[in-house]
Amino acid sequence: MRVGSETGSVMDRRVVLHIGTMKTGTSFIQSVLGSNKADLAEAGVVFPGGFGVQARAVRDMLKLPRQPRRNRRRWGQLAEQVHAGDATAIFSMEFLSFAGEEQVPRLVEPFAGLDVRVVLTVRDQFRVLPAQWQTYTRNFGTDGWEDYLRHVQPSRMGSGRNTRAFRTFHRAQDIETILSRWSSVPGVSSVEVVTVPPSGAPREELWHRFCAAAGISGPDVSLDEVRDNESLGYASCDYLRRANVHLQDVAPRRYRKGMRPLASRVLVPLRAEETRPQLDQKAATYARTRNAEIRDLLTRGGHRLHGSLDDLPVPGDLTGYSTPITTPPHEQVLRAARAVWDDAASTVGVAEGSRPEGLDDLVADGTRLLRQANAWDG
Repeated sequence: MRVGSETGSVMDRRVVLHIGTMKTGTSFIQSVLGSNKADLAEAGVVFPGGFGVQARAVRDMLKLPRQPRRNRRRWGQLAEQVHAGDATAIFSMEFLSFAGEEQVPRLVEPFAGLDVRVVLTVRDQFRVLPAQWQTYTRNFGTDGWEDYLRHVQPSRMGSGRNTRAFRTFHRAQDIETILSRWSSVPGVSSVEVVTVPPSGAPREELWHRFCAAAGISGPDVSLDEVRDNESLGYASCDYLRRANVHLQDVAPRRYRKGMRPLASRVLVPLRAEETRPQLDQKAATYARTRNAEIRDLLTRGGHRLHGSLDDLPVPGDLTGYSTPITTPPHEQVLRAARAVWDDAASTVGVAEGSRPEGLDDLVADGTRLLRQANAWDG
């Protein structure tokens, strides 16, 4: 399927910084940009370096002030490419939204003299909460779904703010702080906000909205090769958080290198047979409150909106949300654990007949095999 945008003309020598936030269709946008470079180039749009180079450059910049010359090199080289060209350059990397107050000006400074436009994508918090928990479990998180929901919600007494769940969620979803930092820095001409369309919307709708925010028109792109972020079912996420208890000492880069392909190869295929995590009334109330706060912020802030505030629903009736939270079916979690054990056992040459039966033993022995398969102890 090929789609185009419906916006005005391309402005020469514009820099578009798509800064996230996380879980807002960023992988989709990045995949469109990466798989349609030739068509985009014909329309005067470039994706400098591609996602991999941009991701490494942003990570380097976020490590400042350590080794300032080395860490600025990749980002500076990308900026030089933009200055040397005459096209609209798009950077799309959600970690840009993590930039602190001192880091944002450093990221914008190399593009001095160009029109720098920032695009922020935001999503319904009812959908963000389970998506962020999944990201958490895929990155060493050990909290079960209910514990995670309680930890990310600020309490009146301020307890829980020191948990990893709280810190990572609010770092990724603190829309107020992100908008404030990027709106106030000299060199940014505008901050455009895109709301992610609701479930069931045409697949190309988010791309059209992004194009409008970026100020580009004409790119007749194909979505046939575009990948959506592969999500896991409830039981597979619950398995991962159990396995992570045994893997806290593994280096993050080595963990991701082993676990990402494992999740795609072994756990993603189980998704169709697994349930999904559901919010209870307390979590739904929090999601509704956050949506209302974001809507108010966007209304008051004067940022140009692409989409609709209705994409951030504020329902009056929350009686449909369960209390208490239902845990994933034990058999489904056990099946995920068996699938991982079998995959790791085949890699290291362990006979299937030695597979443990109980869930706790299966998870523990499976992580032992994962360590061998990935040489995590070496």
